[in-house]
Amino acid sequence: MRDEAQDAIVELYLELDLLKSCGVLSTGFGKSKVAIEIIKRLNPKKVVILVNSTILRDENWEAEFVTWREEELFSRVELSTYQAAYKWKKDTVDLTDVFVIADECDFAADTDELSKFFYEYPDVRVLGLTGFITATKRLWFEQHLPVFTELTADMAQEMKILNNLHFVFVKYDLSNNQKDIKVSYKSHGEQKFFTQSENNAYDYANKKAMYLITQSANLNLDYMQGKITKAELDSQIKSFEYKIRMAVAARNDILLLSKSSVAMTKRVLNHILITQPDSKVIIFSKRTDQSIALCGEDYVYNGKIPKKKAKENYDAFDKGTKRYLGVCDKVNRGVNIDGLDTGILETFYGSDTQASQRFGRLMRLKPNQVATVYIMLPYYMRREVNNTYTLQETQQVKWARTMLGSTVIKSSTIWDYCVVKSKLK
Repeated sequence: MRDEAQDAIVELYLELDLLKSCGVLSTGFGKSKVAIEIIKRLNPKKVVILVNSTILRDENWEAEFVTWREEELFSRVELSTYQAAYKWKKDTVDLTDVFVIADECDFAADTDELSKFFYEYPDVRVLGLTGFITATKRLWFEQHLPVFTELTADMAQEMKILNNLHFVFVKYDLSNNQKDIKVSYKSHGEQKFFTQSENNAYDYANKKAMYLITQSANLNLDYMQGKITKAELDSQIKSFEYKIRMAVAARNDILLLSKSSVAMTKRVLNHILITQPDSKVIIFSKRTDQSIALCGEDYVYNGKIPKKKAKENYDAFDKGTKRYLGVCDKVNRGVNIDGLDTGILETFYGSDTQASQRFGRLMRLKPNQVATVYIMLPYYMRREVNNTYTLQETQQVKWARTMLGSTVIKSSTIWDYCVVKSKLK
């Protein structure tokens, strides 16, 4: 079924014979195989493949040509990153009669710098390939790389081309350990500090951010009602914008560097390793320090550790001699990890594009298999004005809702470890 679908897309592309176009093909479907078949059929003298990362440039694309026994064809291919190509000029880099494959093209699309390549070479044939396009970039694609075919992950799963995903939503409390977070401050010129729990720190930071956002909105309302002048609005709003950014960053840091998250994710990871001895687990975090705290330096792949060690960790995981690997953003796009069947999203923002890419790493199993995705969802107890407490979503729970907005969830389970308390110390 997969081969037939790939062949149909190749035939469609050749029939349409478009100078600029894009195929939106779900991660795991085989975009590279489609690209190689199109190159063979077009038979250009030279091919340039643009990618977003060095691992795709230096390793993955060549491996794809080897896999499909097209080493001779690869001799005509030049690989470069968008980060380099946006600086190209027609008078210095000649692409006459060159066929360009823009892999993961949504990475560069509609960005001020990286998309310059597409404007610099209007007469060069470009085939864009990507697994997902956000709604905000649709107009850009209509104007510069019109979509000629689209196969979503949901469609591919329905066609039994890709394996399904099962989602496990893990709800847990932020810690009430009063020694979790050290807060420094100055008093009469002397540096002092106190400690507080993650729960209380988040409650305070969130209330502060919400208060500042409300005050900023009130300023705009005052201006609209004529209570203050435009000059008064401008002079005050800048101060509020800075304070809001700082407050939101402080709130986010509590989540992205949470000890509670490390502890609960370790519990989930250990459960998987014990109950599913053949599993291969990838853990996504937003901060390198958090990833190391969770997995240890021998089990992470990020820029915080030496490149050689990071590469050794990744290779061992890919080959299966290490069963789990902590990453941040290095394997979001285009990277194929054999046998990857379990993912944990430990900390994250609300990007549906990034979620689609990460889920795509887990949709390369046999169509009848099921991969599992664990989404970590921290909650906190908010102190109300009458000194009672109510269980509330943290910002990460709200990010999860946004992140999953474009994902069709067919199977899911909730693991609820929250302990609702009427009173906190």
